[in-house]
Amino acid sequence: MTELMTTIAEALTKRGFHVYHAATADEAGSLALSMIHDGESVGIGGSITVKELGLAEQLQQSGHPVFWHWLAQPSERPQVLEAARQADVYLASANAITKDGRLVNIDGTANRVSSMAFGPKKVILVVSEKKLVDGGVAAAVARIKREACPKNAVRLKLDTPCGHTGKCNPAECGNDSMCAVTMVMDHPTHGRDVTIILTDAPLGY
Repeated sequence: MTELMTTIAEALTKRGFHVYHAATADEAGSLALSMIHDGESVGIGGSITVKELGLAEQLQQSGHPVFWHWLAQPSERPQVLEAARQADVYLASANAITKDGRLVNIDGTANRVSSMAFGPKKVILVVSEKKLVDGGVAAAVARIKREACPKNAVRLKLDTPCGHTGKCNPAECGNDSMCAVTMVMDHPTHGRDVTIILTDAPLGY
């Protein structure tokens, strides 16, 4: 673990999050799967990290009901999003984590941030070392808008400034904006068990 990751892991623990470290992607994926018990249903938020780890497929093969809107037909997505919010476990990543242990996420639809905060009782987040920032919330938001948003805009074919130029320009962002909601999670919300798996693997955006 880097010095920054160690500092952030300690800060997260003090805030009430459960923190684990995985050196590789395989270790991170195996650790996440080991925390999901037989028969538990799993909701998944939009996450390149989860996709790269192949967790949805492994969970389905193990017999878990999996609710992920990325696998649903457009007409089914509202129902799948609601089922994910009511699942036993919610699996996702975080866009950034501050040096003092706060989770920062930006969403367009808010299904992911709302499910993290007021959805399943068990939340598991796999977060790459490259998403850790040596600073506060402003640095985290800057990192998200610099690194994650342009790549997601291109992937989703959104008509946004960051999708066209790679740079954020909120004044010119219309209905395709993916930055409708910014959530800072200081502590796990009441009644929720939030586990964060920090990994050295360069996963996600």
